Amino acid sequence: MKKPPIYLIIVLAMAFSACNENTSNLLPTPFKVIPQPGNVELLKGQGLEFGGLSGIELKGFEKRPQMDKILSQLPENNPSDAGLSLILDSTLTTIQSPEGYILTITKGNAEIKATGEPGIFYGCQTLAQLLEDAQDYDVAIPSCIITDYPAIAYRSVHFDVKHHLDHMNYYYESIDRLARYKINAVIFEVEDKLRYVRQPLVAAPQAISIDEIAALTRYAAERHIEISPLVQGLGHATFILKHPEYEYLREIPNRRWVSCSVEPGTYELYQDLFLDAFEATPGSRYVHIGGDEIGDIGLCDRCRSKGEEIGELGLYLYWLNTICDMANASGRIPIFWDDMPLKMAGVYESTWNTDYDPEQSEKDWEAGEPKLDRLIEGFPKNCVYMRWNYELGTLPGNIKALDWYRKNNLPSMVSTAAQTNAILFPKDERTGTMSDGGLGAIRSFLGLAADKEIEGMFCTAWDDKSPHFETYWRGLIASAEYSWSPEIRSLEEYDEAYLQREYGLAEEGYYTFYSKLTEAASFWGRAFNRTETRFSIKNALFVLPGLAHWIPEAEKEKQQEKTDFTDRLIELPDLDHPGKWTESYEERLTEARSIIDSYEITSDLIDRYERVSLRNRYHWKVFRALNDFQVTAPKLLLALEECDTADDTERQKGYSKVQNELAEFSRAWGNLKQVYAETRFISYPEDYVPDRYFHFASQREDLSWMIQVEELFHHMIGDWMP
Repeated sequence: MKKPPIYLIIVLAMAFSACNENTSNLLPTPFKVIPQPGNVELLKGQGLEFGGLSGIELKGFEKRPQMDKILSQLPENNPSDAGLSLILDSTLTTIQSPEGYILTITKGNAEIKATGEPGIFYGCQTLAQLLEDAQDYDVAIPSCIITDYPAIAYRSVHFDVKHHLDHMNYYYESIDRLARYKINAVIFEVEDKLRYVRQPLVAAPQAISIDEIAALTRYAAERHIEISPLVQGLGHATFILKHPEYEYLREIPNRRWVSCSVEPGTYELYQDLFLDAFEATPGSRYVHIGGDEIGDIGLCDRCRSKGEEIGELGLYLYWLNTICDMANASGRIPIFWDDMPLKMAGVYESTWNTDYDPEQSEKDWEAGEPKLDRLIEGFPKNCVYMRWNYELGTLPGNIKALDWYRKNNLPSMVSTAAQTNAILFPKDERTGTMSDGGLGAIRSFLGLAADKEIEGMFCTAWDDKSPHFETYWRGLIASAEYSWSPEIRSLEEYDEAYLQREYGLAEEGYYTFYSKLTEAASFWGRAFNRTETRFSIKNALFVLPGLAHWIPEAEKEKQQEKTDFTDRLIELPDLDHPGKWTESYEERLTEARSIIDSYEITSDLIDRYERVSLRNRYHWKVFRALNDFQVTAPKLLLALEECDTADDTERQKGYSKVQNELAEFSRAWGNLKQVYAETRFISYPEDYVPDRYFHFASQREDLSWMIQVEELFHHMIGDWMP
């Protein structure tokens, strides 16, 4: 059992002394529940020790409800012997939400009241977290009354499997982890990873069967989590249009991104995909239909004439209404990304660009809102408009969009992100209360949504660059925190609660540690490139170093593919001009030394975190593998620097260090693949049809897409070495 350090014992003594005299809306140290309960009234008298509950008394239940593993071990006893009472009471008026609960702890007993089983379940999750802290710190839970309910009713997160699949048991474990934090929905983006039976060609060879996802859906439903599918529509359709058999559905013959919006075959195909996806998610209310980032619309002969009549927005609405009617006919409510209508009306940039002039935003909406108003009758009412913003949700244009939906009675939800555009560690670039992504963006947008009484939120976890899912959890759990209890905790307080809940760690300053990891990841991404990071959008498809030879031959000719990208990488030291290379890359080498200094700190911390964590040690194993891998880039650069000298003896030492660093890269890369493979399938079967587009994780059928730059740069070094 973990014992609290001396400083914490002193704090605990002060906190519990205060408990005997005062009431508070916060639980005392060391108790940290996620999400933070809405109202806590501390009472005098005996609380509850870990292990003090003798059994469970059930009132109003037809069968025993699902509970956390700590509580599920308790037997059902006679009322006089019960330590925990679970009471379903439909007449309870103090809690309006069926997910709300009242948890009372006093005299060694606990009681949870709720109007619905979700409330009982969430009350049990809170009690289980308190018992976990009581066990970890060997202290009693104080006598208290907790009255709690969510600010946002629909709280969903993202399983995106477009570029990889995890082992099935990891999805089950993830459901348990999400339920612990009162997340009640998952949007499962399946693309070609569902084994469709009506359109089997779309399914990848390694796809998950309908029965397997249906079983996961039922398991989640028992834990009050609703799994709904996301089947990309109109755009993002390469998983379908890459097959020659579906070429006739393309908007443009040599582009696989967009389906034709008026081709009947488009809707016949999606009808089949939907029916299979609905069978895989029985009992769920929603289907996410995508609909974002279309690009090409109204260009093919089939829809050009119709487009001249109704315009791009009209063509988009034709697709949207047809798909929505199709989903409604099967009893599903469609959700779609709302960027295209806003873009076509000229107001989209005002919703996301943090540098956008507020006056220009106002002008855009003055011109754009009438365009939206003129087409309001064409907007479907039987769907949900998902307003996504991954940076700063309080931008004036973003607020105007939400207000326009409300004014026109169009159901809307908000979407934030645990991961957007990173490969190793998701970014968290907070500056004060603002953010360019990460926890600050999550807190800001969900607080706004709660203020506007918006019914739902979706925390995305994009797989475009396919980080390990373990790196997403800090953001996913933050979305659980701030959708249930917006803005009660600061970001620093959330990090402390996150470490305690997930790992049993009592730590401060986690953001500083995490920032060092992301700084090293950023340097790794651009270490060997002349001007652009390897993962810059400007270096996307057909420009990314090392990508060319992985594009299908038929596509190379169409795209006039360039095949040699070594000119985009930094050159190696010129041995005829010693010192020139070091001078040219002085700033980069200085940064490399700083990254290595930080690595000494982060590496020691990760080792300690893994050693003392009471739970989820695999998380730190992933972090260590990533940290060891990303530091190979600055180490190799500094080894090359040692070669950039006129002294033959020193140069030979430099060559030896370069060889050592290349060997260290191979070791770190091998370890990373081994660690990933504990939860993830790291390669596709040989008969998988490649799905090539600008997402970097789609460039190869194994993890080696991550190291295409290293492959080129190391090959250059091999030719350069004596």
